[in-house]
Amino acid sequence: MLQLINKKKIYFYFISFVFLSTILNNNFTNNFESVFKITEIKIDNTSKEIKDIILSNTNFLLGKNIFFVDKKLILEKLNNLKFIESVYIKKKYPSTINIKTKTTNLIATTYLDQKKYFVGLNGNFISTKNIAVEKKLPTIFGKFDPADFIFLKKEIIKHNIDFKKINKYYFHKNKRWDLYFENKVVIQLPSKNISEALDLFKKFKSDNKIVPKTTIDLRIQNRLILRNE
Repeated sequence: MLQLINKKKIYFYFISFVFLSTILNNNFTNNFESVFKITEIKIDNTSKEIKDIILSNTNFLLGKNIFFVDKKLILEKLNNLKFIESVYIKKKYPSTINIKTKTTNLIATTYLDQKKYFVGLNGNFISTKNIAVEKKLPTIFGKFDPADFIFLKKEIIKHNIDFKKINKYYFHKNKRWDLYFENKVVIQLPSKNISEALDLFKKFKSDNKIVPKTTIDLRIQNRLILRNE
């Protein structure tokens, strides 16, 4: 009889322990999930338009447990935004995600399939939707690789040519550029040896005054040909 009573006590204590443990675990789990739910996403160092776009791509994080959010998942989402050059993500416990972004410089506009795009210094074509730009940007015509234009711009700057006065570029199928300036001066560059051609132009410009509506043909190596309208 004593043995039976002891067994009953053991079963009672065991069941009570399991019951209390379950209640305590549930309370702990609920408190854990409540305290560490993401309630705020802060975006640093960007314009309101960009901030709104980033928030719309990260608001899926709200309500999730901050411990279980993988930064790689956030990066995958933000890497689809072509205007972003770099991203820094930090978890601020208990419930905030800080996202610091660096947006690329927009250096030109162009048209792809009859739709307007920006050209970014990060080498991407960027949709103009929801992005406002105050500064005037040149327009590029023709089918080109952004890397080729970035290289051209570096060469222009290296040769002290005021690229701000260039309002239009045309990229030809044979992979050469024409530069159209505000005063209607046109520079025709070769497909190769761009740096040498610009050297020749720079020497000519230092000794001669270039009048508006002049075409400067540098397509033939070591030759500069002038044409006036």
